[in-house]
Amino acid sequence: MLGPLLSHSQGMDPAGKNKYVMSFKQQALGGFRRESDEAVLVRGKAVLLAMTDNPNFVTPEPALETVTEILHDYEHKLSMARRRGSPEDTAAKNDARKATEQMLKRLAFYVTQTADGSLPKLLSSGFPVSSLPQKGDVPVVVTGITLRDGRQQGQMRLDFYHNPSAKVYEYQVCQVDANGQPDEWSESYITSSSRLNIIAPLIPFQRYGVRVRAINGYGRSDWSEMATHVIR
Repeated sequence: MLGPLLSHSQGMDPAGKNKYVMSFKQQALGGFRRESDEAVLVRGKAVLLAMTDNPNFVTPEPALETVTEILHDYEHKLSMARRRGSPEDTAAKNDARKATEQMLKRLAFYVTQTADGSLPKLLSSGFPVSSLPQKGDVPVVVTGITLRDGRQQGQMRLDFYHNPSAKVYEYQVCQVDANGQPDEWSESYITSSSRLNIIAPLIPFQRYGVRVRAINGYGRSDWSEMATHVIR
């Protein structure tokens, strides 16, 4: 059985390994930067209508009265900019739009926190709702694993190909018997680097195996193929 290991890995955190796999919930989307001026105004009015006297959101933040004032100001300045089109009117309209976007973003955050992942509640707010993560968002299997001697006796260096979709990596170590069969896998170690991971202390002349998988906010990849190395 493999004894305790000291892993010199950038970002290594065995105890907190599960914090990188979050429970994803759908959210109210409050970003409208790519929308036209009219679309932002229409969306704001739709949200106000849906949120007014909505039993799912009894204490909106910011208050709907404040959002209403900001929207009315934006509507007025948008009308002035379209009618006269002077640089001053356009600048005033742009400032009013920015204030509207900020208010709607704050309101969307409140809706998301209050709904706590409930799709019916989210939809009742009038905000567009994010989609659930797709299977393709989970990172692919880690490849290119290489093991070599560390600088000191009883050490092993682990490197592998960088995985663009990974936030961090998780790896395990085991002893390998004369038939190439792995013994019990160690606890998992977390690293943020695909290079220069030093694993120690290990038994000289013993063959060890390592497997790696990638982690991001959508989940974990499958384990990689096991790579082995005899410790010097």
